[in-house]
Amino acid sequence: MADHGLKFEIESKTVAEFRSLDKSGELILQPEYQRKAVWPDRAKVSLMETILLGYPIPEIYLAYETSPEGEQTASVVDGQQRLTSLLEFLNNKFPLDELEDEKLSEKFEGKFFKELPDDVRQEFFQYRFPIRRLSNLADEFVRAVFARVNRVNMVLTEQELRNALLPGPFNDFLKDCAAHEVSSVSGIFSGERRKRGGDLEFYAEVFGSCIFGLSNKKNELNERYDKISADFEEYQDRSTEFLDLLTLLRNTIKWVGRTRWSNIVDMFTLLHVSWGLRQELSNTIPDRTAQIRELLDLFQRAVSARKRNGENGEAAGLISSLAATVHMTAEEVEKIIDEYTSGIRNSSDLGARRTRSQQLTLILAKFLKS
Repeated sequence: MADHGLKFEIESKTVAEFRSLDKSGELILQPEYQRKAVWPDRAKVSLMETILLGYPIPEIYLAYETSPEGEQTASVVDGQQRLTSLLEFLNNKFPLDELEDEKLSEKFEGKFFKELPDDVRQEFFQYRFPIRRLSNLADEFVRAVFARVNRVNMVLTEQELRNALLPGPFNDFLKDCAAHEVSSVSGIFSGERRKRGGDLEFYAEVFGSCIFGLSNKKNELNERYDKISADFEEYQDRSTEFLDLLTLLRNTIKWVGRTRWSNIVDMFTLLHVSWGLRQELSNTIPDRTAQIRELLDLFQRAVSARKRNGENGEAAGLISSLAATVHMTAEEVEKIIDEYTSGIRNSSDLGARRTRSQQLTLILAKFLKS
């Protein structure tokens, strides 16, 4: 058994002690490796109900660190969702809605913490949480404990585990991508996807595909992520180019409402194809920005029309306009649109990804050469 001098002391803390730690600034609820608070209100209320009933709660992992000046902090390694919910309830951020226990529901349904009787609040403050105390561990070991505990409990996504185990410049680059204006203006990431690291995983996969080529997501993402993270200096210049590409697309695409580019599948394809043609795009823009904007808008509208209604006048009209723009026949463009649309099914399959990228490349490259 490996011995890293790890110390796991078992103790307990009351609700009142956690509130005091939080007020003093000694409690670090969201260390850099932690995910954001994602519990819905129903889960939060269920935890408060458990405390009111006096039932046990799974243990919380705290990593204590003491400075040479004697200042102490406690970082939450496991239990962040529980403690965040607890402190929110104490601060009257949500009421006790839809309680399951009939007796509690009769007494406290709809009440905030401040509205509970004095004796109930006093007893609530005395409830004890079981604690695993990790003392003065190196950051790498704390992260390893965090990842392993959550992997065993199956509560973290793969990307949340990567965030914990692989901090550094690659992770910072992915955060820059996720924070880029194109991410918000396109509307591709739901709030839930962002909370669980789905935006970072998306950009990690796209960037990996730009560097190493298209792959099946399930097979190669972790391997590529590890490689880029370990040798990010080697990819620094290309990461800068990638961020420049995001800016170019932000300023080129017609971002009006939801379009095909608001979908993960199509945005992935657009980024991958644009990366392959980035030199041509940079040389063409800004002289033909309006034309490229119209071209890509026609393309996504034609795909949507074909996918939505198949053989209809709307799709035929858009295909005809697109054909005139790229100087191809309507039959040629119709085949491209049909092929691309077929590649939307089985979206992360390698064959489908290749099909989509090939068809969009045919249209965009043809236009850029004209």
